Amino acid sequence: MTTVAIAAGGGGDAVTAAMLADKMPALDVVAIMSYSWDRLIVDPTPGPRTPTDFHGLIDHGGVFEVPPTAALHGDGKSTLPRLAEHVAQPLLLLDIEAGVNGLARQIRYAASAFDANEVVVIDTGGDILATGNEPGLRSPLADSAALAAAITSGLPTQVLVAGAGLDGELSRAELNGRLNALDAEIIGDLIARDAEGLASIWSWHPSEANALLAVAASGWRGSVETQRGVVIEVTDAATRVYRIAATALSELSLAALLTQTSSLEEIEQLLRERRGYSDIDIERERLAHRRRPQRPTPDTLDIIDDYVAGADARGVDALTVRRVIEMTHATEPSATEALRAQLAHCRSDNFKPPLYLVRPIAEGRHVCD
Repeated sequence: MTTVAIAAGGGGDAVTAAMLADKMPALDVVAIMSYSWDRLIVDPTPGPRTPTDFHGLIDHGGVFEVPPTAALHGDGKSTLPRLAEHVAQPLLLLDIEAGVNGLARQIRYAASAFDANEVVVIDTGGDILATGNEPGLRSPLADSAALAAAITSGLPTQVLVAGAGLDGELSRAELNGRLNALDAEIIGDLIARDAEGLASIWSWHPSEANALLAVAASGWRGSVETQRGVVIEVTDAATRVYRIAATALSELSLAALLTQTSSLEEIEQLLRERRGYSDIDIERERLAHRRRPQRPTPDTLDIIDDYVAGADARGVDALTVRRVIEMTHATEPSATEALRAQLAHCRSDNFKPPLYLVRPIAEGRHVCD
């Protein structure tokens, strides 16, 4: 078996794909495919990017590799080139402009270019399991399209889900119900050495679910408040890796709705008809109403300290660094970098990327020169 891994949710899932590829050498992952679809704090363009948005890509005959030297034209950044410096496998760009049919062609091209005979779709958090009716579901587009494309490609496909619940979208009861209904098989648990080799990524990468998976693998346990204000419990269950039959999942999830699509616009419209909006609509709305990004000042520390004291009173053990970034409106790359530097210097006991720990501040404020 030689495998192309599909990072179902984009760049963060590509990190987990690399981690699982190292942990499970029998998969023989020869390439990782991912969307370039970054948070607005990194790339202020709603939705996933296409090859024409980049310079420096490598054409493998119908599918493009993102090397460390690639970059987006104009404003905004993609996390994929920087991620390519840390991942052993080639990172290939998933381009969703031609819908699921276009993605399926790219998967076949990738399999041909890298002599693969199987596909493994990897999702962190478990929203790929959703039927589409769950009230907390926020971002099913990328995962559902990736699964539909893998099935449509005609290549043998399996699905791996890690860190179930760490994206805060499906409740534990919903996840357990879906895992049981799909006869999901636990095939292993992630441990500290599985996450060590990629630990430096979380000093800059904005993904929350995948970062929390790495935190869980390292042994940390507690409650974490994320960028939407959702509190997630990081428990022993977060380290489990499940294998799920891809065809059964695709037939009983939103993937079935998207199978015949030939454009991103068609995918969006189908999701609007089913759910009232698409994931990209949410980003468009956020961008239209986002406050002007702010660089940190000395007063920023007081704002964070006050918020952390309240979080401590609510029983929260940590915030994600992304939660701190969003809360302080340091929502563009230079402001984010300045905030990270400020926290590393002035709140080093708290600032443990990807977490911002609550307890040291709750025990007493620190002065920063």
